[in-house]
Amino acid sequence: MKLPQTRKPAFVLIFYCFLAVILRLFSFFPSVIDHDESTYLEIARMVLEGKTLYVDMIDIKPPGIFLVLAGFEWLSAYSILVIRLLVAIWIALTAFMVYRVAKILVNDHRASFAAGMIYIFLLSTWSFYGISITPEIFFNLFTIMSLWVMIRYSGKSRFFLAGLLAGLGFIVKYLVLFDFAAIFLFILYSEIRNQKSAIRNVILPVTLAGFGFAIPFLSMNLWYMLNGHFDALYNIVYLAPSKYPAAFDAWKMLKFILDFNLRFFPVFFFFYYFLLNKNSTGNSLGFVRRLGLVWSILALAAVMIAGKTFGHYTIELMLPVSLLAGMFFHSESKMPWNFSRLLANNWGKAILLVLVLSICLMKIEYVTRKDVPCEVADYLRPKLKADDVIYTGNYHHIIYYLLNKDSPTKYVHRSLLIEPNHIRALNINVDAEFRHIMHQEPAYIIVQRAYPAGMMRDYISEHYVVDKEFGDNVLVYKRDDKKVVVPL
Repeated sequence: MKLPQTRKPAFVLIFYCFLAVILRLFSFFPSVIDHDESTYLEIARMVLEGKTLYVDMIDIKPPGIFLVLAGFEWLSAYSILVIRLLVAIWIALTAFMVYRVAKILVNDHRASFAAGMIYIFLLSTWSFYGISITPEIFFNLFTIMSLWVMIRYSGKSRFFLAGLLAGLGFIVKYLVLFDFAAIFLFILYSEIRNQKSAIRNVILPVTLAGFGFAIPFLSMNLWYMLNGHFDALYNIVYLAPSKYPAAFDAWKMLKFILDFNLRFFPVFFFFYYFLLNKNSTGNSLGFVRRLGLVWSILALAAVMIAGKTFGHYTIELMLPVSLLAGMFFHSESKMPWNFSRLLANNWGKAILLVLVLSICLMKIEYVTRKDVPCEVADYLRPKLKADDVIYTGNYHHIIYYLLNKDSPTKYVHRSLLIEPNHIRALNINVDAEFRHIMHQEPAYIIVQRAYPAGMMRDYISEHYVVDKEFGDNVLVYKRDDKKVVVPL
């Protein structure tokens, strides 16, 4: 399997786009893969309508992902299929920047090309490790661009631009701080050590990087302050995150990290082999090894700090893992066994083709299984009047997006009014919010199995009748028009 030998960046980018689209093709069609992406799409739609995040709709994520997706929705005319295509292209762009970074660091086309390919494979295999829309997909591009700026250009001003790019990633997800700290401090330390510069030369780069990094976040704060919504921003940005992390369970986290390694075993074989292989020497490879190791450690700390074991958290680790795993294919690297011979003949090409087809076909279930949220939306669409309100209850809130309807509660994500940790973190008065929903008299309420016991479940039982049942135990309840408005 000979990797393409052309050095033309345009070819590499086109190839990466083609690969990302092919690997993710069947995932373009479902209306929803993960319930979090329903929130991102719906809130982004409401942002395009002029509504204000943290005021008219609430989520604990920073605004970056909603702004990126609002742009995608504007470009795609709200088509979910086209949005998923744009996400695939975003991943290809990130892979291309991995390629450019690796090319500068080791000047080896094969290793650089492999690093970019590995990144695409990592994000295009498992549903909850890069297929569904998540913040990590988006901030990784800003992170790798920040590194590229620092190693591509000289002069102190590059630190400002690198900080600015990382700052844009920071308002997508705050854990970007760990990535930027790793790559910035390592690059700065290496330069000072190589040039034997005085420690005073650190002050200007740190100041410039810090200033650039702070601009997006401070701009966000200033916008909310000038528009009279700073209290709403303060509650979400400054107070809620400290209440969100779960208690750290070392055994659970260890199993999570081991699962991540085994799930992508071939890639981690390349990763660990390069890290431990003493034959892979030379100044450039040694630099990449040290950079990747420091970056991986801090990215792993970022993954673990929340105490959660969500697969998409590991996407943050996929940048340094891809970079180091790609070095396995360096033209001067001594590969184990018969890897070199395998790469040079048709067996390698056959293995790559089988791998691509296998990963692509893993997602065929997205096409063959019923898209129940879409069926529910198609059923309700002709029945709804322009001013009718619906409430998706404990079911997928992508239905709001499909029907171009606003959520009757500012807490769009279905779990925010149900799960105690979210209720505590956001200090939600659940009963008051339920009364607010009831007062709007939703024409339809969608429930999966049964709504959790409490005020809303009693309200549905007393005021609604089952109108239609769908697969996955999804029930569409229709309001009994004989009932009166529930007072606030």
